[in-house]
Amino acid sequence: MEKFNLHEHIIRLQDKTLDFNELDVSSLTTRDIDIKLNYIIENLSDDPLNIKTEDIFDNLQSFIKNFDTLKSSTCNKLFDTVILGSNEQIKSIKRTSNTMLYTEESKSSLEMYGFLIYWLLDVAEQRSKMASQNKVKVGKGSRKITSEKWDWRNQCVKSLELMKKMLFIDINNIWVSQSERDTFINLFTKSIYQILEDPENVKDPNIKDLAYNIICICVKNYNHGFGAQTSIFLNLQSYDHLSEPMAELLYIMCTKYEVNKVIDDILIEISKYEFNEKDITSPKYFSKFLVKLSQILPRAILKKMVYLQNHLDADSYSMRMGMIEVIGNVLRFLISEDGLGTSKNQIYQYIGVLQERFADINSFCRSKVLQVLIDLCEINEQGKSLIPITKRNELVQLAVGRLYDKSSNVRKYAIKFLTKAVDTHPYNHDHRRLILSTFEEQLEQWELKLKEMKTKVKEHFEKIVEKSNENDDDNLDDDDDIFDEDMGLSKKILNMSNENEKENEIPTEKHIKICELFIRSYEDGIEFIHLIEDAVPTMCKLLASTSKPEVLEVMDFFVRIHYYQMECAEDGIKKMIHLIWVKDTNEEGKSIKDRLIESYQKIYFEIPDKKSEKDRINSIVRNLVSLTFHTTLAELTSLEQLLSTMMARNKIPIPIISKLWKIFTSNRMEMHKLQRRGALIILGMLAKADVEIISDKVDMLINVGFGTFGKKDLLLAKYTCIALQHYAGNGIKQKKETHYTRLPMSHPIFKRMLELLQEPTKSNHWYSVAEQVINTIYLLSEHPDLLCGGLIQKMSKKIFLTSAKPYVDSKASSTEVSQTIKKEENVNEDSNSNQEFTQTSQSQASGSRNPFYCDPFELSKLLFVVGHTAIKQIVHLENIENELKRRKSSDESNKKDFIADDIEQCVGSTEDEFTDVIQYIREREILYGKNSLLAVFGPMVTYICAHNKAFNDKHLQTIAVLTLSKFMCVSSEFCEQNLQLLFTILEKSEDSTIRSNISIALGDMTICFNNLIDQNIAYLYNRLNDTNSITKKNVLMVLTHLILNGMVKVKGQISEMAKCLENKDERISDLAKLFFTELSTKDNAVYNNLPDIISNLSSKTSGVSEEEFKNIMKYLFSFIDKDRQTENIIEKLCGRFKNTVNERQWRDISYCLSLLSYKSEKTIKKLFDQLKSYQDKLYEPTVHKCFLDIITKSKKQAKNDAKIIIEEFEEKLEEYHKQSVSHQKTLKRATGKLVVQHFIFV
Repeated sequence: MEKFNLHEHIIRLQDKTLDFNELDVSSLTTRDIDIKLNYIIENLSDDPLNIKTEDIFDNLQSFIKNFDTLKSSTCNKLFDTVILGSNEQIKSIKRTSNTMLYTEESKSSLEMYGFLIYWLLDVAEQRSKMASQNKVKVGKGSRKITSEKWDWRNQCVKSLELMKKMLFIDINNIWVSQSERDTFINLFTKSIYQILEDPENVKDPNIKDLAYNIICICVKNYNHGFGAQTSIFLNLQSYDHLSEPMAELLYIMCTKYEVNKVIDDILIEISKYEFNEKDITSPKYFSKFLVKLSQILPRAILKKMVYLQNHLDADSYSMRMGMIEVIGNVLRFLISEDGLGTSKNQIYQYIGVLQERFADINSFCRSKVLQVLIDLCEINEQGKSLIPITKRNELVQLAVGRLYDKSSNVRKYAIKFLTKAVDTHPYNHDHRRLILSTFEEQLEQWELKLKEMKTKVKEHFEKIVEKSNENDDDNLDDDDDIFDEDMGLSKKILNMSNENEKENEIPTEKHIKICELFIRSYEDGIEFIHLIEDAVPTMCKLLASTSKPEVLEVMDFFVRIHYYQMECAEDGIKKMIHLIWVKDTNEEGKSIKDRLIESYQKIYFEIPDKKSEKDRINSIVRNLVSLTFHTTLAELTSLEQLLSTMMARNKIPIPIISKLWKIFTSNRMEMHKLQRRGALIILGMLAKADVEIISDKVDMLINVGFGTFGKKDLLLAKYTCIALQHYAGNGIKQKKETHYTRLPMSHPIFKRMLELLQEPTKSNHWYSVAEQVINTIYLLSEHPDLLCGGLIQKMSKKIFLTSAKPYVDSKASSTEVSQTIKKEENVNEDSNSNQEFTQTSQSQASGSRNPFYCDPFELSKLLFVVGHTAIKQIVHLENIENELKRRKSSDESNKKDFIADDIEQCVGSTEDEFTDVIQYIREREILYGKNSLLAVFGPMVTYICAHNKAFNDKHLQTIAVLTLSKFMCVSSEFCEQNLQLLFTILEKSEDSTIRSNISIALGDMTICFNNLIDQNIAYLYNRLNDTNSITKKNVLMVLTHLILNGMVKVKGQISEMAKCLENKDERISDLAKLFFTELSTKDNAVYNNLPDIISNLSSKTSGVSEEEFKNIMKYLFSFIDKDRQTENIIEKLCGRFKNTVNERQWRDISYCLSLLSYKSEKTIKKLFDQLKSYQDKLYEPTVHKCFLDIITKSKKQAKNDAKIIIEEFEEKLEEYHKQSVSHQKTLKRATGKLVVQHFIFV
């Protein structure tokens, strides 16, 4: 065989021009192939130099060339054959190594074996890739490729082990020539890099370890440093999965083989590398590499940080993110290794770099800074955070600023960092609690103590010096490290301060240092607490964020600051409770509702400090009761939903319920009313989920709630009624029946409630009690109308019989009243008594012109009961109607005969008849029936409201107007008769409560009698300009409800709602934003009304300021996202230029045009076509600027075809701008002032 040239064979193999006596493998059977391989094995076993035999080498080349067609067993055998021969040759060379004589045959045979291994690994890797991609080519003109799976990992490991053995023979003496030696070494390194290109190979620890070691050996012993550097750099540019493995390779090279030059050169090369703007992937790969390297070789990174810092200003945000994380790892290394010793300045410098990155233009980079700081906040093995104390507050302040970031991701990590900063705070005194008042008191004490120490030192300086020289126990030199301002207060310092207090000795220098350290610590702590307190209002707003992860982080934040007893936590915890209404899924992990329940359990149910179970239960109950103190109705409603949900999930222990009952029924007079009331409120909330809590102790509830305690505390009676309502709504529903059974009128509940209402009182809480009593009666009683009618009669007798009658000449009226009283002794005879009472009252009203003088508060109470009874009677009638329909439906489905009761016989049997009869009762009977008790009070209430000067008691007027509003919701006839009176009161009343009540009532009337109110809806819109913010908010809520539910059509007055977007009251502006967000989903409603809104808001009379106009339009135009809508709005707005002569309106219109999106060619062309409409307005600077902004924006968004139109438009725009400016100057010179004149350029 002729001499083997390795370099030439490699080139021919790459060019696919390798020429040899190829064996026709496809014609051989598996048995024939095995025979030939066995023959080769025998020959190579006898003498590895037999590889030089031509037929053996050519046969092996033939098998490798046709590797894809071989079976797995044959592939394994082929690998074993080549590896066997190579091992034998290595043994042979090692045996001759002592002679230092290497023959040319030995060198040539090694090259041949190396070539075969190189080629074999190449084809095996290709086959593995094709198998993984399931690409099997079968067809004419192509070789048949077996689909048999073959795992070649074991053979790859064997081959790499063989390479490693070859590298340990005397290669330098075998190949004297550098070029020949490099060619042989490159066989191994090329194969290694090719193997590492497959992600699956990198996952194999054996392959990865062998590959790393082979490359390192080649670098250290065979001058492969530059080659490794080049290959590593190319791998980083091309392969994502090799970023971290290349860092691991350099780690082994530096630590195990002590070769540092390669890593230094690579880092310098990376620092000089400029990434292409279009290259997105490479910066990510290099970034990942640097991050991994900084984790495992921070010292090497630190040496080259001067060069690498250039990438902090790189255009690629991926590279900047990587450098931020690298700095974080370097900081961790510096602080862990040296603390704050010699590296202190360097640590501060890198922290300063991180602080600068808070202002990075990319949100991902800002997020990464916060993530790095979160990691640095973690407590290390010494129990301390890695962030220096002197820098903590600066970083916290920057994080608080990021709570206003536009990116929700940045805000989320800012919240997370603040939570971690609180959790790892360095202020170990006072059991790590962060109570501001305690810190301030302690600071004052330590400042006083320091002053005393300095006084003592000044007086006894000489003695202190002598004592410090004689006493060697202080060891100031040994303890200097504990006085570092960045290390905080260690346990050792705390103990030393205690010893100083006990000994009460004259202070030494050490004691003064400790005192100063305490003062500095308290000052930092106070600053830290203030920073967290500043963040709380923003955190409360973020609870309403649409980003679920952000909301979850805020909840965790409030839980943690509550754990450290920060006073500001209560605000957030109260706001947090409203999240119980959020409807979200568990797709992103734990839902908001679940996290809220978990948070409240941690705050109020986990009591770690209590030893006994009794103490723990008492603490939990105390916490629950405290939740009801000083709360709003909204907070109580959300708390009820939260606790009932927890009760339904069995998260409330039974002993807690028992303890709550003990508090409620306690006879101790010293118990505060808030505690008793709070216990009842909590019990009522829990009863919503489990009615047995109330149903088992109704008697106890009545005796306490309506007894002595209830009479003294009317709110206790109110919440007793509410608790009973839970009992009514859930507990009275029988298991075997499908309808509700009600309690008889003789039940003690009703007797005690009605007695309570008739107790003399001047408290305004009486109204809330009366409201809940009537609600409870209508929920529980068989005949609620009779009970409430009897209550009204008794209250009327009490008022009118005790009234003063100074101008009455006749005794007729009093006689009539006396006769009526005698006839009304029995409440159950309601129909007769109602008739007689009605006739008597009417005779009083019509027959006698002389007025009765009565207590206005008592009259207010009567009117309130009358009004609320009217409303509840409507609801009661609706319930009757629904029940009748349900019975009818149920009986028809069961096909059973039944005997109709009295009411069914009266109203008929079809649903329409039910509805007609109920409607008739509502319209004609309740307020106009001859036997109706309420009919008496309609004229009375109307008269009181119409004569507000005669009935000038403010309280009476408020209740009277409220009652009138409720009556108007009952009958359309009564509503129509008194509608103008109500509007007059709405416009002229100076009482904001009256205006607010009427606004809410008008919403209800719109639902009941839409035709009547819709014609006069302008009165309701006018209240959006009310001076009182509460009235304005209520009107906005009513209109929002009516419009979104289709009760009122959206008209031109919607501009008044748009003004609310800029209201100073955040509740109003937020509600307005919610309205327009929901309106945008209703069939282009915002788009259709936008022209009218623009007209009204830019007018002089009803408009807003220019700045407010811009803010409102910016929000509204965000809902315009369709090209067709954009084109139509452009046409409409440009048409307005012709009809306006006011420069303010020009600016408004041009600003609105600039807010549109010009993505398509049609939109920009539409604006171009309308040029004549506004060409004469371009001299106005703001108008011109808006159109320039449009061109700039459209250039970024438009495609190539549209750019031609944009350029032409820009040229024309500038041309007309110059002409309009020139024309305006001419007019100014001619007239002496700037004249606005409409003209058209030809």
